[in-house]
Amino acid sequence: MENFVRNSKLNIEEEIKRIELQTVDPLDRIRQIIGVVQVSLTSLKTTVAGYQFRSAEEEILFFKVSKPQISGLLMFYVRLYQIEKNRIDKSLSSQCRYLKIELENLQKSFLNNDFYEYYRAGRTELDNRYFIRENYDILSDIHCHLLDRDISFTTLHDSSVAEILANNRLIEYVSEEIEQLTEKLHLKFTSIVDSKLLQWTDSKVALVEFIYALYAGKCFSNGNTSLKDIAFCCETLFNIEIGDFYRIFLEIRNRKKSRTQFLDKLKEQIIKMMDELEESGDLMFDGDPASEEAKESIRNALAMGLEYARKVNREKYNPYKNKKKKD
Repeated sequence: MENFVRNSKLNIEEEIKRIELQTVDPLDRIRQIIGVVQVSLTSLKTTVAGYQFRSAEEEILFFKVSKPQISGLLMFYVRLYQIEKNRIDKSLSSQCRYLKIELENLQKSFLNNDFYEYYRAGRTELDNRYFIRENYDILSDIHCHLLDRDISFTTLHDSSVAEILANNRLIEYVSEEIEQLTEKLHLKFTSIVDSKLLQWTDSKVALVEFIYALYAGKCFSNGNTSLKDIAFCCETLFNIEIGDFYRIFLEIRNRKKSRTQFLDKLKEQIIKMMDELEESGDLMFDGDPASEEAKESIRNALAMGLEYARKVNREKYNPYKNKKKKD
């Protein structure tokens, strides 16, 4: 049995390498790999049906180690197919958000799970109950929703081990994908900044008014983003140095007429634009109908900047700094 399992694993590895070299759609490659693993698992099941384990220890070893390595691989690729399918036609930022949610769910999947703690600790005192087929109890099986499970090829927790192995592999894969996407987003953000694509051409006073409005409205992270982070982000993204941030805001507060001149102007402009859109029937961006990617870029530009800003330790824009000096 040990040699059969070893040869099965080697065959799977070779087939996976062969398939991954193919220049076909990634989802098609995953489908092919799933087919290979399914055939191997079926062959393993047939072999076990005609095999008599020499001891309880050998049976435990098979259902605790050997079978989960193959069935866990099947679980991994099935879940990978679902994840990759959900990423199709999504922007980089949307993919990153989606994968972060998936990663969080994967990391929570075994919280407060007694068997997971048992397995992770390398314990063995319950192995006879968990990995011997004759001790299988459907009422204790967390996978009992699979009512057609073949008890000749099933123990209480071999599927649990397979799931743990699959999840560990998925966590590693998703984490690497998030890291790569984050790097691409940072490069994209840097490219936007370096190319001065979003050059602020209105006044600094207008920008300070805009920044304070974002801060007062708690527009980022439910109000948990600091004013200086928003300011730094806008400076970086819009390629402008504001200067004495707090003094400018004092000037805005002391206006005799409207204290929200810039926001009032924006309100007038967007109402005018909406009125025009009712006539034209579509949202225009740079002279053309805005694509979903363009809309996504606009929504995420400031969020990307804020993420970058948090990495920079600075005290440049403390709105209370000047006030404390005066006191």
